[in-house]
Amino acid sequence: MRKIAILILLGLSVSLLARQLVLFYLNDELKPVRIEENVDENSDLVKSIFDRLASPPKGLKSFVPNDVLRAYFFVERCLIIDLKSSSVSIFDFTQERYFVHQVLRTVFENFSGIEAVYFLLDGSRRDVLSGMVDIRFGFARHFWSRWPVEGE
Repeated sequence: MRKIAILILLGLSVSLLARQLVLFYLNDELKPVRIEENVDENSDLVKSIFDRLASPPKGLKSFVPNDVLRAYFFVERCLIIDLKSSSVSIFDFTQERYFVHQVLRTVFENFSGIEAVYFLLDGSRRDVLSGMVDIRFGFARHFWSRWPVEGE
C-alpha cells in the first residue's frame, strides 16, 4: 500500500513539473497525426517544438528539418519565426507546403494567445519561403488552426 502511494505521489509530481506539447506529424498518406508529449515546464517550448518535429516517431513523417530554427520572437499576439534559408531552400512544393502545415498547426495548438505567425529567412522578410509558399503577409490562426486549410 505504501509503495502504491509513493508511486502515485511521484507520478503526480512529475506531471506537475511537465507541460504537454501537441505535435503534428504525417502518416504515409500525408494525413496529420496528433501526438502528445511531455516536456519539462522550464523548457523552451518553441525550440522543443522544432526539435521534436524534426525527429518524428517511428512510422511517421515530418517535413521539418533538423536545425531549421534560427530565432523566434513574440510580438504582441504574433510569433515571428526566423528560419535558416539553407534548411528550406531545397524544398519542393510538397515539402514546403507540409512544412508550413506542420509548424503552424503545432504552434496554434500549443500557444492559444498567438493570433498570427510570420516567417523570416536569415533575419529578413522574403516573398516566398522556398519557391512557392507566399510568406509576405503571415498566417492567421483563423485559417491555419485546422488541417487541411480550407478557404472561406
